[in-house]
Amino acid sequence: MRLVSPVRRLAADPVIGLALLGILGVLPLAVRFYWPAGEGLDVTGHQIGRDFINNWVGPRLAFSDRLATLFDLDGYHAAIGTEFGAPLPFHNWGYPPFTLLMFWPLGQLPYFAALAVWTVGLFAAFSAVTLSQVPAGRRGRALLLLALAPACLINAVGGQNGFATAALLLGGMLALDRRPILAGILFGLLTAKPHLGLLLPFALVALGAWRTIAAAAVTTLALVAVSTAVFGLDPWRQYLTATSAYQYALLEAFQGFYPYMMASVFAAARTVGLPMGAAWGLQAAVSLPVMAAAIWAVRRTQDRTRRAAVLAVAAPLMTPYAFNYDLTAVAAVVVWRLLAAPAGSAPGGAMVAAWLCPALIMPLQIVGIGGFAPVALLALFAALIREVRQERPGLAAPLPAAA
Repeated sequence: MRLVSPVRRLAADPVIGLALLGILGVLPLAVRFYWPAGEGLDVTGHQIGRDFINNWVGPRLAFSDRLATLFDLDGYHAAIGTEFGAPLPFHNWGYPPFTLLMFWPLGQLPYFAALAVWTVGLFAAFSAVTLSQVPAGRRGRALLLLALAPACLINAVGGQNGFATAALLLGGMLALDRRPILAGILFGLLTAKPHLGLLLPFALVALGAWRTIAAAAVTTLALVAVSTAVFGLDPWRQYLTATSAYQYALLEAFQGFYPYMMASVFAAARTVGLPMGAAWGLQAAVSLPVMAAAIWAVRRTQDRTRRAAVLAVAAPLMTPYAFNYDLTAVAAVVVWRLLAAPAGSAPGGAMVAAWLCPALIMPLQIVGIGGFAPVALLALFAALIREVRQERPGLAAPLPAAA
């Protein structure tokens, strides 16, 4: 009997191979930026959980008569230091006011307990949505692959919200035909990150999903109304003016750590040195055809998994404000495609590139090389559109592995 080396065994199993690539891709970033260094801090001096700080501190301030502090950059920075007992690197508040009500339970827990609930709980919700579209006998392998996806690992070490947004976007699309009201509620909750849902209104109108549109509108209005009743109108005024202006200023300055994490066409253009006007023009030149192709595809296909996949891959191509942690839904698409294929089927190059881009864009953009993420996402999106075009009208075809 021939002996097969462990490397060859791994190469023969695409699930294990992609999982290992995920670990290897994220490990250098984890060591450089997120590795624990003692006293609750990582090697860069940030609190472990990094961006989860906002989700924990925000409601603590809002429900202790310090709501206005959220919209005062210097005051908010100082308040974070007070909450943790020592000055920490700069953070800014960027969520709509109704999220303070959602985050309130987290603010009642000790920080690390809240971080664990946030990370594990949201990953459980996201994985449940993803695994619902995987054959029952392959769900264990799918869960392993999903847990080690670069986008998921980056979410976990960075305390980010990608598990929540992916669960809402994918869950809404999967529920659209059978449970349209639930789909609308999920899309209404996704307005916590409105830039990730830019395509949804157009897709829903194209599908004639009027009950979902109504449910989404009612959910959004209810969130605004309840938060206004609790906090008043001023936080919304501040969010729509001061917060939005600051976020636009970040795009304009394009400096610091956050640009390295951006996965958008706009960010790629800015990384290679294009001015704001040209970057916006390039973003529009990609977004509009992607929107048109996505609307055509969701109308044509009857496969709800493929429909969700099309919108998941289109979403970060549509917005200038997409980050590597927003690509969790794309990781779910790769898992669907690989686990729906015959055992041992190798992933295509577009799948591998889309899988790795949450990790690779950071080192590439640090050295001034932009464009990897948009190119990878466009390749995967084009493969999905091609498969929809090849479907027989009225018949749903299974999602293949090859991209």
